[in-house]
Amino acid sequence: MNISFFCTLLLPLVVACNKQSTSTASNLPEPDTAIIDNTYPLVAAASSISLDSGTMYRLGLAQYASFFNFDRSVKNGDLYYEAMLESTKQFSPLKFFISSNGTGAIVAVTTPSKAEVDKFNKAWRR
Repeated sequence: MNISFFCTLLLPLVVACNKQSTSTASNLPEPDTAIIDNTYPLVAAASSISLDSGTMYRLGLAQYASFFNFDRSVKNGDLYYEAMLESTKQFSPLKFFISSNGTGAIVAVTTPSKAEVDKFNKAWRR
């Protein structure tokens, strides 16, 4: 009786541990050049994300004192949001494309190159 009870408790743990974990950040599509035309790229890790209103979020990026705005209703917005949540949990850098009109609006997110990740990690360790 005790062994079967123990096995029923152990089974969900074994299944959960064997589940393949996929990184959302590695599945991000390359942004359209028309969308990122008037933006500047910024490689940083998301430190906080909070709902502002409706589909608008305020995003804190590591190494920066100001907040950036993110509208989840943009193309691939849900995928970007999941990658940002993953970045806050794992402190992994992403490449953000921020509008250069002074609003601090994030219009696209993608996976940074290996060189960009190394540069971020080196700067963060200082």
